[in-house]
Amino acid sequence: MLEMGLATCCVLCDAPDEAGSNRCRECIATHKGVRERVSELPAQSLVSQWSKELFQMLARPSAYEHDDTHGEWMTAYAQLLHGQSKKPRATTQEDVAAAFEAARQKKRMNTLREMANQSKWKDSEPTEKELQDLSQELPTDIVDKSGIRTVPSKEITQVDRSERPGEDHELTARVQASASNQDTPDDLKDLMVDLKVGEKRAERKQWKDIVDDVGELFD
Repeated sequence: MLEMGLATCCVLCDAPDEAGSNRCRECIATHKGVRERVSELPAQSLVSQWSKELFQMLARPSAYEHDDTHGEWMTAYAQLLHGQSKKPRATTQEDVAAAFEAARQKKRMNTLREMANQSKWKDSEPTEKELQDLSQELPTDIVDKSGIRTVPSKEITQVDRSERPGEDHELTARVQASASNQDTPDDLKDLMVDLKVGEKRAERKQWKDIVDDVGELFD
């Protein structure tokens, strides 16, 4: 059931937790049959899309906790799958003091200073001969254009970017998921790819919601 992405059914099952029992075999056979029927549906049909989305939610409930419709249930399923989290220990004044002390003891590195300290002339200036040798190694064909200002001879028209869709996140996620599931059995490969793509889609939506909320906050 875990491999099929239906571990939530086992968590909510009222049967004794005994591996290989008749109840387990019947459930596994039933769900396997349902998955096979879903895989035979036309890819463009609404039933096929809805079924695959349902499998994705049950397999990765934590990725859908921010879903407007199913987020509450997905959060409950995720907690069941991962178990009750331990209550974190309360932070004390001693912890805060220890953290500040550790930060003070930590050596701060200055990259420029560290590079300068490696110079063989850090304690004394180079000799006249060393300066002459260094000057001979400098290129002589450098043209200083720092004072030249570009003045366009004609007006620069704005580029139309309306027909540039940019990166296809859906296609990228599907290609990466297909590459990472090459060794997956054929009857599970499509489902695993759909699960990965759905998880990436949910992560992008979650990030978009956060950005929108920050934008509204600034407004």
